[in-house]
Amino acid sequence: MDNQLQNQDYLDFDGAVSYLRTTSSTLYKWLQTGKIPGHKLGRQWRFSKEELELHVSGKAPRLALQKEVMQLTEFLEKRALGMTKEGQKMDLQNELPEKLIWDAFDHRCDEIHLSPSMGKYEVTYHSSRVSGTARPKYEKIVRIEEGVFKMMDDYWIQQSTATKDQNSRRIYLQRSEEDALQIRYQKLETVSGPRLTLTLLQPKLAYFGLDKIGITALERETLKDWLDRPKGLILVSGTDGSGKTTTIYSLMNELKKEDRVIFTLETSAPLVIDGINQVEYASRGKEDFENKFEDVMLSNPSVLCLGLGSVFGIEKSIYSAAYQAASTGALVILQMHADTAEDAVQIFEKESGVPLKGVLVGSSWQRLVSRDGKLKAEYSFFEKT
Repeated sequence: MDNQLQNQDYLDFDGAVSYLRTTSSTLYKWLQTGKIPGHKLGRQWRFSKEELELHVSGKAPRLALQKEVMQLTEFLEKRALGMTKEGQKMDLQNELPEKLIWDAFDHRCDEIHLSPSMGKYEVTYHSSRVSGTARPKYEKIVRIEEGVFKMMDDYWIQQSTATKDQNSRRIYLQRSEEDALQIRYQKLETVSGPRLTLTLLQPKLAYFGLDKIGITALERETLKDWLDRPKGLILVSGTDGSGKTTTIYSLMNELKKEDRVIFTLETSAPLVIDGINQVEYASRGKEDFENKFEDVMLSNPSVLCLGLGSVFGIEKSIYSAAYQAASTGALVILQMHADTAEDAVQIFEKESGVPLKGVLVGSSWQRLVSRDGKLKAEYSFFEKT
């Protein structure tokens, strides 16, 4: 590995292959099994030298269930096999699901997967966060009996509320004033049995303003200038996983300070946010979206956020709605997928069939870059004259 690559905080895929003295196929296998931590930048892999060094030295920390969770798991497994007293059933049945969630949270993980495997279920933690410590992307925690899985599934369903997506639900948990979670429950039927994914979301992270998301002063001033406009269209685009939704939440929080009437139209709101009127519509439901859009417009929104969630197949309807709202008095923030800020404008004009001159406030594009050893969003802007 050359000296220039050695001095970088992050390595690309070929650099990691060279550093680990392995082959490309082996590194791909390690990524798939979670043996090696990696971070996606768009379609490219990046590897932290610090994490790789800990892996090579054998000092990478492992995620582990807290002792009380392991004891409770054993208790429920025995009960599922009829080995415990009936009188104990209701006291502990509801504790494991919550303790499992808080254990994952305490280990800085944001997903729990329960996957059918050879008659049992594997409980796996997933972390998409980038931190200063090495952490496997996936970590197998424990195998549980099918009966234990069903008990936890029943509990989560009882504690949850439904969304527009019939396979998705929301669960709310709080153990202190500081620690509160909204959990997205997603069930998928597979040939081996139902599979669950629990996504852990912190409501307080949805209340960040532009001064809290790591952007530069110049970038912040540009975005604030756009938000000062009473109406028009703001496009927010970027690579996958670059934090577009976080940017949009931050924009909405800035607008909340001005007491504007804010609405969102989204397929399944990842977070329920106070002070914002979040309206859900059926995924890929063109007619449902158009009906909900008409209802929202009757409420005379001053700000409307579109393009959140799954928009596949109804992009033209969303672009048409965005143009209509932006042309008739609302400030519209639209999330898009594009390669550059200018590309987002061209895609919108091509798909909608209308020019954005006089309507476009600005177009932002973002990607993840390494700053001071951490991955942060970098922005570029385009304003149509």
